[in-house]
Amino acid sequence: MARKGIDPITLEVLWSRLIAIAEESAMEIIRTAFSTTVRETHMFAVVILDTKGYAISHAGSAMPSFVGSMPLTIRQLLKTFPAESFQPDDLVLTNDPWLGTGHLQDMTSLSPIFYKKNLVGFIGITSHATDMGGKLRSPEVRDIYEEGIQLPPCKYMSEGLVNPDILRIIRANVRVPEQVEGDLISHMAGCKIAAQRVQAMLEEYKLRDLDSVATTIFQRSENAMREAIKKVPDGEYRFHVNTDGYDEPLIIRVEVRVRGSSIVVDYTGTSPQVDRGLNAVLNYVFAYSAYSLKCLFCPGVPNNEGNFRPITVTAPEGSILNPRYPAPVNGRSMVGQFIPSVIFGALCKAVPEMVQAASGSPVWAINAAGVDKLAHRFAGNFFLNGGQGASKNHDGISCLSFPSNTSNTPIEILEHIVPLLVERKAIIRDSGGSGEFVGGNGQQVIVKSLSNVQILLSFLSERTRHPAYGLFGGKNGRVGKVTLNGRPINPKRQWVMSPGDRLVLEVPSGGGYGDPKDRNRDAIERDLREGLLSIQKARAEYSFDGDYSGSETN
Repeated sequence: MARKGIDPITLEVLWSRLIAIAEESAMEIIRTAFSTTVRETHMFAVVILDTKGYAISHAGSAMPSFVGSMPLTIRQLLKTFPAESFQPDDLVLTNDPWLGTGHLQDMTSLSPIFYKKNLVGFIGITSHATDMGGKLRSPEVRDIYEEGIQLPPCKYMSEGLVNPDILRIIRANVRVPEQVEGDLISHMAGCKIAAQRVQAMLEEYKLRDLDSVATTIFQRSENAMREAIKKVPDGEYRFHVNTDGYDEPLIIRVEVRVRGSSIVVDYTGTSPQVDRGLNAVLNYVFAYSAYSLKCLFCPGVPNNEGNFRPITVTAPEGSILNPRYPAPVNGRSMVGQFIPSVIFGALCKAVPEMVQAASGSPVWAINAAGVDKLAHRFAGNFFLNGGQGASKNHDGISCLSFPSNTSNTPIEILEHIVPLLVERKAIIRDSGGSGEFVGGNGQQVIVKSLSNVQILLSFLSERTRHPAYGLFGGKNGRVGKVTLNGRPINPKRQWVMSPGDRLVLEVPSGGGYGDPKDRNRDAIERDLREGLLSIQKARAEYSFDGDYSGSETN
């Protein structure tokens, strides 16, 4: 079967099986991870790759930035550790921002899959660590050396045995070593179960390797993506957005060039790199560029290497979207997560029915750390989502993480990990940009320090100066705001909360789509339709056949 080709039905079964294997591996990671960042926020990804480092399948909950950048990382790791050098239960590890997803908090591992003593593929895992030492994650840093421990590609585990020297180095440099080591254990668990399931699949279907399956998946996915791109008129489409920056705004410029079945995304004209942690490496930029285009043109096909082949991404070296080492990159999401907005803005005239207005992203976060009076260290990352931008047929969803898919951190978890009390967490009503379809609302979170010691705080926050734009007459969303004890503060800096201090975060909302004047007429028609459907659904749910033998009490 491996050499004669695979029939469509068997291909669908195998493809679904590989996705399910990645999903099962992801559940094992959630079950075994120590940090709330992985267990609750789900900031990780599992990808199954072929022997050359091309992605075949991934778990559906995976973060787009990890999925898009991981194959690039893996192919670089294979240059240092060639495929033929791997043994069963090896695990290679790195957090190099330029090889990986763009900052030190993301640890990427690579582990082989062997079947009948032959290498048949790899499992790649990226997860966001609660802490990697250095200055608490903040755009305030000046270079990569302030940001924490750097792990060049290294063999963390050889044939099932952890390298104790590497582990000691990691533990000595992070604030919460148990959490970091525990998350690495979850990498091992996820890789082990994925390898076992792939081996069982190959045995069941009498396949010698994954090559024929991967090749067919890649080709079909590439064909689907190219056919979708062909429907877009050829041309050059330009747009730009401003970000808050640190002291001064930054600008992201894009030209999307469509030629036949291929697309080039060119960021020439974007601001030069800065000496603050607001630079995004090219791997990260490629990931969100490819993700944005896939959302538009081919959302129904599961992600794999074939989806990416029609897309080329370039950014000037030395810019905020392709910085030179040792540029600070700690808050790279504060720039990189603008990419969907700038691409949608560029393509809004070419495919107006497909794009959405800007969202109240990038995702916001609170980073807190300290030492209590018992000398116990604590650290935690907690994420907050703004409103989604509206689109041609839908209002934006409130408090939705886009383009990241970071899950909400439960209040109970936050209060358990760090000495903070969440006094209020609520949607800011009617904050989304108005339009025929309105933008999603932002949220307000009020946090009070309960500690009798000081808590070091840093934030990831954006759109406090430049709102999410609306499209085709839709209005802009509401900007965000951060106040400490009633006083507005610069959220790009680090701050200290003293006992009793109160912090208020107001996360921005999404932009509207279409002229607000059209909403009243269309909203009435939609409400009538939805009301009728609700009545019909209720009747269907409460209808019954046969005799009614129950009792009725007035």
